Amino acid sequence: MTITALCSLLIAAVAMLASPATAASTIDIAVTRNHISEQPYFDIRASGFANATPERVWQVLTDYERQPAYVPNLLRARILSRNGAEVLLEQDGRGGFFVFHHTIHLQVRITEKPPSSIEVALVSGDMKRYSARWSMTPTEQAGISGTRLDYTGAIEPDFFVPPLVGNAIVQTDIRKMLEAVIVELEK
Repeated sequence: MTITALCSLLIAAVAMLASPATAASTIDIAVTRNHISEQPYFDIRASGFANATPERVWQVLTDYERQPAYVPNLLRARILSRNGAEVLLEQDGRGGFFVFHHTIHLQVRITEKPPSSIEVALVSGDMKRYSARWSMTPTEQAGISGTRLDYTGAIEPDFFVPPLVGNAIVQTDIRKMLEAVIVELEK
């Protein structure tokens, strides 16, 4: 197979994976590649609606050690310490696409602001930059009471991400995560 054919196959596969999945009608995602001081990072904005009470959303999102049971590519999550609203969490996950896979180990500091937000900041691990925020807002959609979930993040892996497919990889991973969270919330 020629390099051109391989690249065409790779681009087609990325486009297929990045296309909306079953719950996509309730999920909006934007991933952009930005630079600060010549350092590239991915800026993530995602939102979705869950037919779940804010209390249920809070309960599920703050049960960190149970998340590997339903979040794709999250292999392990372990609370190292808890001090009031601050949690030190260790996570192992797997990210990537096609032949580009990498195991990711992180230690993050989580700041809980019940019942409306969870902030995540990198302490150490396989990222140069990693910050995220979950915001939860009670709302109604199509006559159904529930919760709007907003996820924002800025990540810069400490390993090579192919520029041609980087945004699609991140977008696909975030979509899978948010879809899995919404499914879990609606159980």
